[in-house]
Amino acid sequence: MSAGDAREGIIRGKASRARLGGKLAGLSLPRQIAVIAFWPFLEQLLSFFVTSSDLFIATKIGLDAQDTINISDGMGAVVFLMWFGFVIQGSIMMGATAIVSRMTGARDYPQAQHGLHQAAMLGLLAGVISCGLLFACSGFLVTHVLTMNEAARAYALQYVYVAAFAAPFSGVVFAINAALRGSGDTRLPFWIMMGVGILNVIFSVTFVFADAPLGGWRIGGIAAGTVCGYAISMCALILIMLRRKKKIFAGRQHDSLEELVRENGEHYAPPLYLNFSNLWPDMSMQKRILKIGLPQAVEVFGMWGIQMFCLSIISELPIKGVLGVHNIAVRIESLSFLPGFAIGMAASTLVGQYLGARNALMARITIWKCMRYAIIFMTGLGVLFCVFPSLFMEIFSNGNMTLIDTGIPVLRTMLLVEPFFAACIVMKMSLRGAGDTRRVMFISYGIMGFFRVVCTWVWFKTAPETMTLWGIWLLFAFEMAVQSTILYKIVKGRSWTKLQV
Repeated sequence: MSAGDAREGIIRGKASRARLGGKLAGLSLPRQIAVIAFWPFLEQLLSFFVTSSDLFIATKIGLDAQDTINISDGMGAVVFLMWFGFVIQGSIMMGATAIVSRMTGARDYPQAQHGLHQAAMLGLLAGVISCGLLFACSGFLVTHVLTMNEAARAYALQYVYVAAFAAPFSGVVFAINAALRGSGDTRLPFWIMMGVGILNVIFSVTFVFADAPLGGWRIGGIAAGTVCGYAISMCALILIMLRRKKKIFAGRQHDSLEELVRENGEHYAPPLYLNFSNLWPDMSMQKRILKIGLPQAVEVFGMWGIQMFCLSIISELPIKGVLGVHNIAVRIESLSFLPGFAIGMAASTLVGQYLGARNALMARITIWKCMRYAIIFMTGLGVLFCVFPSLFMEIFSNGNMTLIDTGIPVLRTMLLVEPFFAACIVMKMSLRGAGDTRRVMFISYGIMGFFRVVCTWVWFKTAPETMTLWGIWLLFAFEMAVQSTILYKIVKGRSWTKLQV
């Protein structure tokens, strides 16, 4: 018997002793990864097409070449403004996924249910705060932080001041979906986000291209489509989650999860559901969610600040339409995130469940296997971006040669970025799934702060004439390499397997 066969035998033995429940019961590790990653991958793919359709529609309504560049610059600013507003919602998502996955792995289904309800309430609160932040800060950011002309600034604010009203709805949707993924249910979140996407496109096209007064809203119509998509989808999700309880406990006198599990066997995992009577604040559970999620919020907010600093420098470059080109490049690169984030989501869920089942070895093996898959997929897409850059740029530039020529060298740098980016995505999401959000935050702050703030600022102050957009992206690639090296050493250690959440 070879060493490889022996190792596979050990893995199978450990997997059998891990005894994950529900739809993961009895599956090999690759199949567990595939089961969890499949629907998030479709969701990420759908999200890419929806967000890309917003940019595609926006560039189609330009009155002339200069107006198209102004719209492209304005939408480039919108990406970072909306990211700023949604930071708090992301923290609730991470906390909900970590708590519910750990409780599901430990077969403590009442606590998993409790975590869902508390996350939903926190998601609503986070959405309201996000809405307020967007109204309070967007005007200052596009006026005093970013360098853009008055027309581009007006387009950015027109979008944000309408899209901000989507935040309370999206907060609830994101929190419930995150809890569902933590339990291993990735199908329902996909269908909900598919509904968000389809409704977004339908309403956006209607509000932009239909006759007045229903249509003719231009950029504001695209944002209004986003609000409608999230509002309707949130109502549908809540209705589905309420109906689940009736279906699960149909014909029963008592709604005891413990009795339900005993009757259906040890591998049965009851699906999460909502119950209005359980929607009361519990500070103990909410603190547990925030303890995991807030470090990520601080991390992401810091990352946003760092990215905003870089964007302010990029906007100073004497390159026509540079903000628009940067946004288009980010949008194209996000295509490579689709498999990376789906696999990372599988890693995060499985790591949490295996640690809940007290099987640290399988949690570590999960990370290495997921990282290998992500590197293969994302590097393959990086090759496509490098070989066919003009093809991808043309899709989002409406044939504007100024944008295309500036973006081609940027896309070619992605061949260097993707392998390290893939490794970072999986390792960061896995460590967060284990509850180790604080160290991930410090690494992100330290490395990104040095390369994207210190190095970029020194370069801009000492030799601004040598700065190019593709040169800045090369610096980002080197930063990713350093991050992945440090994260690799942390994952190889075992301290993250012993954290209590």
